[in-house]
Amino acid sequence: MKETAITRAMRHTPQTVPAKGWFPSALATQHWKLALNLVMGPVLSLGLLSGIVWAAAPTPIESPQMTWGQLVLQTEQRISQNLVTEADRTRFAAEQARANGILAGAPIVDGLYRSDRPMSDFGSTEMQLGVRLPLRRFGQSDAWRALAEQSALNAKTRTEANRLILIGELRQMAWNWRRAEVELSTAKERNRIMQLDLTAVTKQFKHGEAAEVDRMSVESRALAVQEAVTASQMQLDTIQTRWQQLTGTRQLPSDLGQVTSTEQALLNNPELNTPDGLLAQQPLLRQMASEVGMSTARIEAERAAGAGAPEIGLGVKRDRGDRGIPYDNSLQLTLSIPFGGQKYRDPALAEMAQQRATAQVALIKNTQLILGEVMALRQRIAAWPSRLAQLDRRATLSEKTLILKRKALRLGELDWTSLLVFERDTADARLQARLAHIVYRADQSSLKQTLGLMPAAE
Repeated sequence: MKETAITRAMRHTPQTVPAKGWFPSALATQHWKLALNLVMGPVLSLGLLSGIVWAAAPTPIESPQMTWGQLVLQTEQRISQNLVTEADRTRFAAEQARANGILAGAPIVDGLYRSDRPMSDFGSTEMQLGVRLPLRRFGQSDAWRALAEQSALNAKTRTEANRLILIGELRQMAWNWRRAEVELSTAKERNRIMQLDLTAVTKQFKHGEAAEVDRMSVESRALAVQEAVTASQMQLDTIQTRWQQLTGTRQLPSDLGQVTSTEQALLNNPELNTPDGLLAQQPLLRQMASEVGMSTARIEAERAAGAGAPEIGLGVKRDRGDRGIPYDNSLQLTLSIPFGGQKYRDPALAEMAQQRATAQVALIKNTQLILGEVMALRQRIAAWPSRLAQLDRRATLSEKTLILKRKALRLGELDWTSLLVFERDTADARLQARLAHIVYRADQSSLKQTLGLMPAAE
C-alpha cells in the first residue's frame, strides 16, 4: 500500500528542538485640547505682549512601520505566547533525560531489623540492608527515545500552529481596518457633497426658487450622512484601539497585501490542492498529525513497559540465633521478574488507542475541510477581476450620470428629491467598488492563511 503523508506523520521521525495602550479617545482628546487652550491662552497672550517667543511643542514621534515578521514577533512577546513553547521544551528535556538513563525507575533501598529480645531475654537478632534496581525491558529505551523525539516534533509544530492562529487574527483585523477606512472616507466625501447641496437649496429657498420641503429633505439627508460619518469614525477607532492593545503599535504592517515571489510560487503549486501536499505545508494539520504521532509513541512505550520492570537486588544480611553467639554475615542477590497481567494493561492501551483514532479522524476531517476552503477561495479569487471591472464601470457611469442630473436640476428639469436618490445611488456604487478591491485583497490574504503561509521571522 502506498505510504501517504498522514501515515508518515504517525511514525516517529527524529527532530531537534528549535533554539530558543492606552490611547486617549477622540472625546478625551477634545477635552484635553479645550483645557489646554483655556489655561495656555492667557499665558501665550502675556508672553507675546512681553516679547517672549514661544517655541512650538515637538510632535510625538511614531515608531517606524514594521513588517509582518517583526509585528508577529513583537505581538508574541507582548502576549507571552512563548510560554507554551517553554513548557514543551521542558517536557522534551524530561522525556529525553528519561530515555538516556539506564534504569527503568528510581532505585529502591530496603532495610530490615528483627529482634526477639523484647519478648525473650535470649532473643535472636536479624538485620538486612539492600538496594533494588528496576531494569528496562527489551526495546523500552528505544520506545522512550522515540517518544522524546516525537515530543520535540510536537513542540515545533505547536509553535508554528500558534503563530499561524495569531497571524490569522492580525490579518482579519488589518483588513477590517482597511474596510473601515474606505467606509469613513466615502462617508466624508458624501458629507461634503451634502453640505454643498444644503447650501445650494438654502440659497434657492431664500430666493423663492425651491420649496421648504426640498430644503427640509436635503437637511434631513445631510444629518443622516453626518451620523454615518460619526459611526464610521467610531468603528475605525475601535479597530485601531484593539490593534494597538494586541500589537503595541498603531500602524499596519508595511507589507500588508504584498505577495512575495516565494509565496506566489507556493500559491501556484498544484501539490497544495491535494491532501498530502496540504498536510506537508499547513501548520495546523501538521500539529494534528504530530498529535497522532504522540499517541502512537505513547502506545509503543506502554507496550514496551510490559507487565512491569524487572528488579535486581543486592544486599547484606547479619543475624544470630541468640545472644553470645557470633553474628552470621551473608550477601544476598535477588531477581524479580513480573509476568502476565495483560488484562490490567489492556484498559490503558485501549484508551490510548481510542485517543489516537479520534486524532486520526479529526486530522482527515480537517484536511478535507481546509482543502475545500482552499478550492473555494481559488474560485472566488479567479472571478474577482471581471467583477471588479464591472463594479468600477458601474461607479464611473453613476458619477457621470450624477453630473448630468445636477445639470438638469439647475435647468429646472429635476427636483431635489430625485437628485438625492441619484446621489445616494452613486455613493453606494462608489463604496461597493472601493470595498470590492479591499475584499479581493482580503481573499488573497485568506488563501495564504488557509494554506498556512506565514511571513518569515525577522
